[in-house]
Amino acid sequence: MDNLKEIGIFGGTFNPPHMGHYSLAMEAQKEFHLDKVFFVPAYIPPHKEPRNVMDAEHRLEMVKLLINGNPDFILSDFEIKRKSVSYTIDTIKHFRTEFPETKIHFLIGSDAFYHVDTWKDSPEVLKLTDFIIFPRAGNTKEMITKKLGNFANVVFWAHTNLIHISSTDIRFRLRSGEDCAEELGAKVAGYIKEQKLYR
Repeated sequence: MDNLKEIGIFGGTFNPPHMGHYSLAMEAQKEFHLDKVFFVPAYIPPHKEPRNVMDAEHRLEMVKLLINGNPDFILSDFEIKRKSVSYTIDTIKHFRTEFPETKIHFLIGSDAFYHVDTWKDSPEVLKLTDFIIFPRAGNTKEMITKKLGNFANVVFWAHTNLIHISSTDIRFRLRSGEDCAEELGAKVAGYIKEQKLYR
């Protein structure tokens, strides 16, 4: 994969991964002409309560099932293998080392990106990569541009809004015994049922 010109890094908890994640990656790849999109499940997300997050090995396997069959989507276990809190700065540095000649874009929703100033080493993060942002109600382009100041040029806004599928909502519905196969995809839904997850 040495000849990749542009790649997307799609980090997240993926708790669980769902078709909304898949669709956003597809749209980003198409709109921004990305050669590959790397899905990077977090081991311990710094802004989430660990006890509410499914074991990393299960989430890794579910992402694998979600993207299986798409040669342009690649599963990265970088954050999970480190077995520590997952910080964006570490992930970006890793991919910079792996692909020194490749342009790297970080895929993220506007709701999560709005808090970029609270991230570890955020000024360095903004220098090392640019961001493809999917709009979500409540965090407007104007709000984020104002917050970024001189770093506003590292942001590219996708024309596709975030898909209205929520991992939080899916977890709630699964605990209630509902069928979420349409939102999860057949393979991920089958894995969750087989492993008796989110009960």
